[in-house]
Amino acid sequence: MGTPAAPRSTWQLLADRRFGPFVLGKGLAFTGVWIHHVVTAVLAWQFTHSAVWVAAVSVVHFIPQVVLAPVIGPLSDRSSRGRLVAYGRLFCIAGTGGLGLWLWLVGAEGTGITGVLIFSLIAGIGFAVSGPAMQAMVSDLVHPNEVGRAVAIDSVPTMFGRAAGPAIGALLAAAFGPPAALGVAACGHVVFGVISVLIARGDKPIAATSEGGSFRAGLGYIRRNPVVAMLLLGVTAVGLGADPVVTLAPAIAHDLDAPEAFVGYIGSAFGVGALIGSGVSTFFNGGLRVQRAPAIGLTGLALGSLAVPFLDSPTAVCVAFFLAGIGFTVAFSGCTAMLHHVVPTHMRGRVMSLWVIAFMGSRPLASVLNGIVADTLGPDWAMVMMAVIVGAVAIASLPVVLRRLTRD
Repeated sequence: MGTPAAPRSTWQLLADRRFGPFVLGKGLAFTGVWIHHVVTAVLAWQFTHSAVWVAAVSVVHFIPQVVLAPVIGPLSDRSSRGRLVAYGRLFCIAGTGGLGLWLWLVGAEGTGITGVLIFSLIAGIGFAVSGPAMQAMVSDLVHPNEVGRAVAIDSVPTMFGRAAGPAIGALLAAAFGPPAALGVAACGHVVFGVISVLIARGDKPIAATSEGGSFRAGLGYIRRNPVVAMLLLGVTAVGLGADPVVTLAPAIAHDLDAPEAFVGYIGSAFGVGALIGSGVSTFFNGGLRVQRAPAIGLTGLALGSLAVPFLDSPTAVCVAFFLAGIGFTVAFSGCTAMLHHVVPTHMRGRVMSLWVIAFMGSRPLASVLNGIVADTLGPDWAMVMMAVIVGAVAIASLPVVLRRLTRD
């Protein structure tokens, strides 16, 4: 047996003709996603002045990922993952671009909260179709000994979208109106769709295995591998901890007497921290260090969130969200990298469909909880609630626990 080739550097991976364009396209698409989020959050707040309705927009965007997971997960284990990503872009273009076109044609009054909900649902279906394949295919594009670095790099476009998308969305909406902002967001999905089609050329069917190809078989695999279940719980906590950036940002800005554009600044502060966290995550590429990342990241996310209610300066609030963003990415990349290491390729699509449920599907629950608590007790109490939940999972994700579960 030959000696495995040395893993490529970050720049060599980015120069790869398949992995590099994938990262670029994903960055453009996720920038569009966060433009969509901030524009629809502001619209929902303008229409209703209720955090619950802002939460409802997030719910309809993320609920398809839970409902469709039993179908999409197995499909991404037996078909072209690149094509599934491309099909998902079509729905995202229809949802985001369709809302922008509708607003341009009939105006905000003719759209209302109902229009925002319908088009957000369509965009959510797009992510349900493409989400598991998008996550599972990262390992397919690189060599096995490059997975840790590839996952860390793959987190960059997601975090770049978080960093740039809210500010771009807020500025474009303020300068040119929501239709223009949503049109720019849709263009990002178009580019990623084209890249996905090109990557998918020559894809071969994934070989069937004796373990079965059903969603139920995937659940059985997780029951037999408790470390996978623990990592999915960690991803759930990451999703819960990120929700206040969208759901609570309008209410926080209102309590601080800040302008509406501050909603975007909160999101971008968190996103810049998340982007920097992508660089920090490369330190946890492999070995025992990757087992430390979930607990360290979740602790940082919890502490940053917990600080927000005690701050009365917009600048200080942005700093707290910035620090929370760093913890967010370290936990996100750590949990995801460990999943890629321990889950075999023929099972990865189904596990990643549950990853999507854990990360994206937790947002409806978090949005509803945050919206109800914010409307009844105030956004400060909602921030404390999320910080406590994330902190509890950080304790459960300590390296000693993960090592014991891996041995089991």
